[in-house]
Amino acid sequence: MGEPSNGAAGRGRRRDWTELPEKAAESIFRRLGAIEVLENAQKVCMKWRRICKNNTRMWRTIDMRNDGDLQAMDYDLEVMCRHAVDRSRGELVDINIEHFGTDRLLHYITDSSRGIRRLRLLCCNSISDEGLGKVAQKLPLLEELDISLCGNISHEAVQVVGRSCPLLKSFKLNKEWCIFSNDEPYAYHFGSWYSCHCYREKLAPFPFKDDYNGVAFAIAGTMGGLRHLQLFGNKLTNDGLRNILDSCPHLCSLDLRHCFILNLDGDLGRICAERIEKLWLPHDSTEGKEFVARSEGYCFKWTELPDNITRSILSRLGAIEILATAQKVCSKWFYICKDPLMWRTIDMHNKFDISNYRPFYLHDLCEDAIDRSCGNLVDINVENFGTNFLLDYLAERSRGLKRLRLVGSHRITDEGFRKVASKFPMLEHLDITLFEDISHETLALVGRSCPLLKSFKFNKQWFRDDCCDKAERNDCAFAIAGTMHGLHHLMLFRNQLSNKGLSAILDGCPHLESLDLRQCFNLKLWGKTGRRCAERIQKLWLPQDSIDDIDPSYDLDAEW
Repeated sequence: MGEPSNGAAGRGRRRDWTELPEKAAESIFRRLGAIEVLENAQKVCMKWRRICKNNTRMWRTIDMRNDGDLQAMDYDLEVMCRHAVDRSRGELVDINIEHFGTDRLLHYITDSSRGIRRLRLLCCNSISDEGLGKVAQKLPLLEELDISLCGNISHEAVQVVGRSCPLLKSFKLNKEWCIFSNDEPYAYHFGSWYSCHCYREKLAPFPFKDDYNGVAFAIAGTMGGLRHLQLFGNKLTNDGLRNILDSCPHLCSLDLRHCFILNLDGDLGRICAERIEKLWLPHDSTEGKEFVARSEGYCFKWTELPDNITRSILSRLGAIEILATAQKVCSKWFYICKDPLMWRTIDMHNKFDISNYRPFYLHDLCEDAIDRSCGNLVDINVENFGTNFLLDYLAERSRGLKRLRLVGSHRITDEGFRKVASKFPMLEHLDITLFEDISHETLALVGRSCPLLKSFKFNKQWFRDDCCDKAERNDCAFAIAGTMHGLHHLMLFRNQLSNKGLSAILDGCPHLESLDLRQCFNLKLWGKTGRRCAERIQKLWLPQDSIDDIDPSYDLDAEW
């Protein structure tokens, strides 16, 4: 056999990587992350260790990329990152920190590296507003800042960054669209509801914990030199986006994916398309991002449901569940939840508990639901938080309302109800429960203003020591008898009418089919009036009948 050729011999030899020229080895190491270099590459041989330790060019860029499973690691990433920063000897210009960043680490980095031009923070929930604000003042040369999925960074830190980094050209502030922890857009600071007399009628409302447009206004007010902006999953509105476009004239690229509150169907969308060279819209594909939001996994599952099934699911939820939870599941659900036809019925059912529900929070949700109905609302249930302002807000926007249910809304006054009574001409069903302040004059006005009224419930709380005049006990009954002649169903739970008032109702409401008189203890129905009720009314509940099937929201636990 002949001698093997040089090519064959070369292929058979084992290459010794340690013999690589230093520049070639350095070029390879730069393509590795800092963790790979510190944990593996520098331990191969003395030559490689010397290159990794003494060559400051190796550490001008520090990439601490990792999978986020810190408990499975045998090393401390923060300690490792400090070593890498020390080796840069103040020449660091680009650093990426993932899953382990803290305020203390940021201070350590910026104390020795004032020339950083690019900073990326991913899933660093231990970095606070205050911490980021302090280190931003040490980074006057910063040109690119990426803050992704860091839950504790608000518009306050963004504002400080903008003022402290005049050379900033690229800014990314990416968030989770779905709510997993404390990022609640409707949340209010809440003290004692009963002792705090502030609301829209006379006093200021509670402030938002995190204003929708806070970040957008901070960007617009301090980052006028931006060319690239990514706001994945942010909750800015059209007003916030307009401010950004007005204040950042050099924008070349704008990423608004998963910013589902934005409505870009009109002029604002056209302005974006004309001005921005590279534009991503809220519903565009999320491929190509450098991070994965937890919400995307949920979105993928729900987008497989047909629209009609999704609507059917959502229609079985109350308005509170839809606005506070369901619409945040994914972009498709959010889009469906903005459909006016979803809001023909608004059920604000709740178990009033100050520790869980905040009256002003519910009030704001209800206004949002009314607005989404776009005048199509026909049925609404308000429990435990109604006010004169809300009732007036409803009346001005829902003249076609057919069913109105108000339970335990003690902040609705007689004057407030009287003001709107004439604005519901289509009303067919009215339920006023546990109101102590609605007078017979107002009930008479309701009867005259709502000629289509078929069902009326006027439920109160009975008190044995009530001292009202006997003549006054029938005033409401006379108002019903005199103005609500078309009634088919009447419920007067725990009212104080007497036989005289009941007789007037029977005379004035000839179409009555059902009559609920449970716990109306002034009635004496063992004589003529009782026989008349039994003969005329198809479905009759007497004062002593069981109350087991009464709606729980009627608060039967109250003393009487």
